[in-house]
Amino acid sequence: MSDRRRLLLVQASGPPYPGGTNVILKRLLEDLPGWSIAPAVNSRLRRAVRRGDPLALESAYRYFLRIPPIPWLAPIAHLANGPLALLAGLRLVPWARRSGAVCVVTAIDGGFSQVAAAVTARLAGLPLVVLVFDLWEENAYGRSERLGARLFERRLFRSAAEVVVFSAEAADHYRGKHGIEPSVLRIPLPSEAEARDGHRGPQSVRADEPAEVFAGGAVYWAQEDAIRRLSSAVARVERARLTVIGQESRLRSQGIVADRYEARLLGDDFRRRVADADVLALGLSFGSPHPQVIRTATPARLVEYMASGTPLLVHAPAGSHVAEYARSEDFAEVVDEASIEAVAAGVERIVANPDLAQRRAARAMALAASVHDGRRIRGELRALLLRHTAPK
Repeated sequence: MSDRRRLLLVQASGPPYPGGTNVILKRLLEDLPGWSIAPAVNSRLRRAVRRGDPLALESAYRYFLRIPPIPWLAPIAHLANGPLALLAGLRLVPWARRSGAVCVVTAIDGGFSQVAAAVTARLAGLPLVVLVFDLWEENAYGRSERLGARLFERRLFRSAAEVVVFSAEAADHYRGKHGIEPSVLRIPLPSEAEARDGHRGPQSVRADEPAEVFAGGAVYWAQEDAIRRLSSAVARVERARLTVIGQESRLRSQGIVADRYEARLLGDDFRRRVADADVLALGLSFGSPHPQVIRTATPARLVEYMASGTPLLVHAPAGSHVAEYARSEDFAEVVDEASIEAVAAGVERIVANPDLAQRRAARAMALAASVHDGRRIRGELRALLLRHTAPK
């Protein structure tokens, strides 16, 4: 019999559902020393698991029903998903016992996963660990999800064995809001071999042709105005051109005009593409109606940008974790003004001073290799879990 402890992951839109949260969940949990993962996810993900989606965990899955948030179905979905979350939690209790799970973990979403995980943990007598990649009540969820957060967030967080956040700003937020002391982990890199694959080491901006400014990742409310400002700014810099990941028609409808639009890439392909750019741009919204999410967020792609060896431009509000981290460690050009002129000047500074840009890129690589080392962070998570689980 295996001497590995079993961790029950209850996550409706868990791996292999695409997105930064699941990229990080896979990195954290799949190679967790001394632990095996038992994932329970929405039944709509069954096909992706069966066909071996790259984001799927190498584990035996269990499934439950959750109605998807399709706009025309939203009122019915919101009404039905509360009882379905309770039912999912109840159904997972016997599986948790049969599988020998010693802990339940969930990541914050619109509320379904937290409720199901809390029910399972309470009835199975297991500790609950809540991972907070994005805030709950303050997020851009629908009215019913935010009402659920107002009703249950404080009780859930105060009763959990552990609440884990990924920035000091998020820890401050919940310390003040709920009087809890969250544990802070860093966002981990992929394995060391993956992190090194594809880049040429800290590099200079090319001088013989216009520098390519590259903006990767999905563009939605948390980035939209920053990337739109970036597109206008790069158009003003004679020695720069802009590449954005995404569908051209959709991005143009958002007011984002680029010199080139590219399809989304994953894994090694994304890391190689990032390493081939001259400047990487990471933007967070300045005009969002959810400023606390922006202040506490740590985008998954930040650490891969840092590890790439490519100079980085951070365009994010002052006081946000991303802007303050980049400025305090001096690993990127930081523009924290909502100004096209300021962003254009930031791009100009990178292009005009390649030696400084290269030194910052080297600093970012060193931080990624040390502070965001996946093995060390998984070791910290393992120690955290062991505090709350009795020896076998």
